[in-house]
Amino acid sequence: MSDLDGAIDLNRAALALRPPGNSDHSMSLNNLAISLWHRFKQRGVRSDLDEAIDLLRAALALRPPGHSDRSVSLNNLAVSFGYRFKQRGVLSDLDEAIDLHRAALSLCPPGHPDRSMCLNNLAISLWEGFKQRGVLSDLDEAIDLHRAALALRPPGRSDHSASLNNLAISLQDRFKQRGVLSDLDEAIDLNRAVLALHPPGHSDHTMSLNNLASSLQDRFKQRGVLSDLDEAIDLNQAALALCPPGHSDQSMPLNNLAISLQDRFKQRGVLSDLDEAIDLHRAALALHPPGHSGRSASLNNLANSLMDRFKERGVRSDLDEAIDLHRVALSLYPPGHSDQSKSLNNLAISLQDRFKQQGVLSDLDEAIDLNRVALSLCPPGHSGRSTSLNNLALSLQDRFKQRGVLCDLDEAIDLHRAALSLRPPGHSNQSMSLNNLGNSLIDRFEQQDVLSDLDEAIDLYRAALSLCPPGHSH
Repeated sequence: MSDLDGAIDLNRAALALRPPGNSDHSMSLNNLAISLWHRFKQRGVRSDLDEAIDLLRAALALRPPGHSDRSVSLNNLAVSFGYRFKQRGVLSDLDEAIDLHRAALSLCPPGHPDRSMCLNNLAISLWEGFKQRGVLSDLDEAIDLHRAALALRPPGRSDHSASLNNLAISLQDRFKQRGVLSDLDEAIDLNRAVLALHPPGHSDHTMSLNNLASSLQDRFKQRGVLSDLDEAIDLNQAALALCPPGHSDQSMPLNNLAISLQDRFKQRGVLSDLDEAIDLHRAALALHPPGHSGRSASLNNLANSLMDRFKERGVRSDLDEAIDLHRVALSLYPPGHSDQSKSLNNLAISLQDRFKQQGVLSDLDEAIDLNRVALSLCPPGHSGRSTSLNNLALSLQDRFKQRGVLCDLDEAIDLHRAALSLRPPGHSNQSMSLNNLGNSLIDRFEQQDVLSDLDEAIDLYRAALSLCPPGHSH
């Protein structure tokens, strides 16, 4: 019997000696729950977590408003729901965790010793909610809470680096949604500060290398400054060197280095970078066999790199393999999964590319159907809506060019307008949306000879050009 099993048995015995009505009954409920919770984290047995949640509910019921331990019970139950959500993906568990964290925070006013912990816990659960539902107000609130937590964890505190890291991740996610570069610049500065606190030999050094590399890579994609990409590659190579074959964390640096090499290939056109990226993605996929939670992401990453090589070399087997990989990845995302719309988009794009190569209209029709489903999963307010609007518009535009059905083009124009409205001045993808709408208006002008379409297209192109100063990579 392990020490943990022994502790659980002792806590069960203690609970039996403190039946309902005993002044220490709630404490014994809590202690047994915590020991079961720790065993769940060690062994992953769901029944341990379910029992812990039931015990924590019972303990909370015995600690009504005004009880000195109520905030602790609220927090413990919230954290347990958070773990169960990560295991099973049931959003009601996450919603309950958020409500409990809010209640715990309300009992920890400014000056309370547990306030920074409660701020951090609520922020993380809201961030998880944003990842699932794409509601930006959740992400904004998470960032505000992380800032407040960081203010209570100054340099020198053991949890200072964790708060820096949490704020950096949230800001980087917001940049990806709104395209405001100041968020990304701040995330990079925070990631540099975290790495300085995690020097070689620190248990989190590899993770900090990865995080800084990721944020530099995102900035490269926006500003096109190759020094950011080169630094990201150096950081990813350093992280991979610390995770040799057999290391439990090797798949992350394999994947990150592959993506950064893929980006450098797109800039410099050196095919050896792309070939190496594909080999790294294959190695990462081998570490994610069927049943692994990271398999779908690895399938997508390898498929995307094969698509890039197909566009460069035109080898049909790369394209066909990419489509097969995207289909498998999509099959691993059940309805309601937060990444299903992205997977639908990836398969749609690869089918659209195959249509452009082989001219088989069934590929394009399937791509349009997939894009419609992806858009339905990104309702107004969803962070991925502008991308889905754009993708569906482009596929309809391609079908118009083949079949000449004006309703496809009219719908594409409406979709491009809707996408542009979600990419206001300052958004990193505004110039692309301006160009896309301009192109669709030119297509309609060529069909109907309406000068207002031509005039509007020219204005849009001028606006797009003004957003791309000399030396801009796009």
